[in-house]
Amino acid sequence: MRCLSIWSLSNHFQKKVLPSIKSNKKIKIVSILTNKNNHSFNKQKCYTDKKKIITNTDFDYVYISSVNSMHYNYSKFALENNKNVLCEKPICLEIDQLYSLKKIAEKNKKKFFEVIQYTHHPLFLKLKKLINKKIIGKIIKVESTFQIPLKEKKNFRFNNKLGGGALYDVGYYPISSMFTLFESKKIKILKSKIIKENKLDIKGNILAKNECKIIFDLNWGFKSSYENNIKIFGEKGIINVDFIFSKKVFQGGKIEVTKDKKKTFKIERFNQINSAFNNMIFSKKEFFNRRFNLSLNILKIIKKIKKK
Repeated sequence: MRCLSIWSLSNHFQKKVLPSIKSNKKIKIVSILTNKNNHSFNKQKCYTDKKKIITNTDFDYVYISSVNSMHYNYSKFALENNKNVLCEKPICLEIDQLYSLKKIAEKNKKKFFEVIQYTHHPLFLKLKKLINKKIIGKIIKVESTFQIPLKEKKNFRFNNKLGGGALYDVGYYPISSMFTLFESKKIKILKSKIIKENKLDIKGNILAKNECKIIFDLNWGFKSSYENNIKIFGEKGIINVDFIFSKKVFQGGKIEVTKDKKKTFKIERFNQINSAFNNMIFSKKEFFNRRFNLSLNILKIIKKIKKK
């Protein structure tokens, strides 16, 4: 059993993560860091001061789901106080911050992970297996989109000071797929476009190419109809997957492969959140190193896009 402290009660945590953790026999929530009063947690477990939560409660891991601008500061404080960290993406907004966390973690012999849940779902794992088996031959092009109809102006995603913007939010997913699915080592951005509204990026796309000459056409944005998919074009066929990046808890999925005829691979209902937490908490150092490099590669691409 691992003891977990929750830092910030985001809507995402209360709606998706909490129901899963409650069913996880390997994890126990022992304390909450929050300023919110509208929650059902035992008030004795709740704190508003991160120093007091460290002093007064005993736990192994911190799960951080605050606004983006607080991720680094919370992660740094936890690691400095000998706690392991699970943090929602993006764990950092700057590359030097990521290296700083690694230095502290190595000094204190702790781990920190950026929670990218879709990479722990059997749908993703099956898709990666099909790609590696070259079921559609050599991959030529990948088209991927993640758009959400976000219109609530009070949402932190519409606030630059809080680390908002579509690129750090929904853009993170299709960008990450270049590394999670295809393990790209070198990415060249051929073309990029960012659409802003009141100095905030609300939509974007890039055309990129990796060292294997796979072309990536990636799109993301707010204020659009919901779209969440990836389409992979190979020499021998096409793979299409809807809802690849974000799913409801205990949701399954399907992978459609079209060659001479269409074949569908169905994925049973699965709790990807528990899988993500267990994989990170009970992982070995090799897994930590891979996930650090993943976070670093994603952040490097984001910074390149922002400079263009």
